[in-house]
Amino acid sequence: MVNLFKSKNLQYVKHGFFDRSGGVSTGIYSSLNLSEKTSDRKVNIDANRALVMDELKISSQKVFFPNQQHTANVVFIDKKTDFDKLSHKPVDAVITNLKGIGIGILTADCSPILAYESESGFILAIHAGWKGALTGICENALTFLRDLGVDLEKISVAIGPTISSDCYEVKPDFVESFIKTDPYFENFFIKKDGSYFFDLILFIESRFNLFGVYDINNLGLCTYENPELFFSNRRAYHRSEKDFGRMASIISL
Repeated sequence: MVNLFKSKNLQYVKHGFFDRSGGVSTGIYSSLNLSEKTSDRKVNIDANRALVMDELKISSQKVFFPNQQHTANVVFIDKKTDFDKLSHKPVDAVITNLKGIGIGILTADCSPILAYESESGFILAIHAGWKGALTGICENALTFLRDLGVDLEKISVAIGPTISSDCYEVKPDFVESFIKTDPYFENFFIKKDGSYFFDLILFIESRFNLFGVYDINNLGLCTYENPELFFSNRRAYHRSEKDFGRMASIISL
């Protein structure tokens, strides 16, 4: 059975953060792998995508998953969008106000972020790993919405399954790359017994706060700590597995 998590502050819009259960994939991709960038069989991925769309009751709609590349690139989908051309462009945040179009993000430790502003009718999906977060994917997405006339203070944001700070140990040069960008960023690292741990979610929340966005619901689900529920890039690496599946997070008007 397909399982998904919903956010209380997005209750008036169709959305879901899916875990790895209820799909047809096997082995390391067991079982709800949604990523075409894996070595999983295409027939399995297509079947899994159909399952999540059925669960959200949007099986008659199109769901667009961007070509995620850990960039700070944002795209707006309107009636003139050429999806075939767009699917090849490196993009990590998608905005639309079109009904009948779902937008989705695939993750396995990075943060899946879904957002909705009810008065303007805009929805937003962001893929935010440390690279994209550091280079401004959240700020760029919010700036784009502001330029569209959206009142940013009225946006509701949900952050889905993400690797927690307890499991996100990083090396000193990783810390330095953040501090060189802004000395204040040292506040998002926790030092324990000589080791550094990065709080990705807290960093992301701070980026939204800069724009006056405070209605943020972190679901508090760690991908690394829950192997029965979630895929995890880092856990797969620690287990010397050759690849890992990706979970879907989708929002639709």
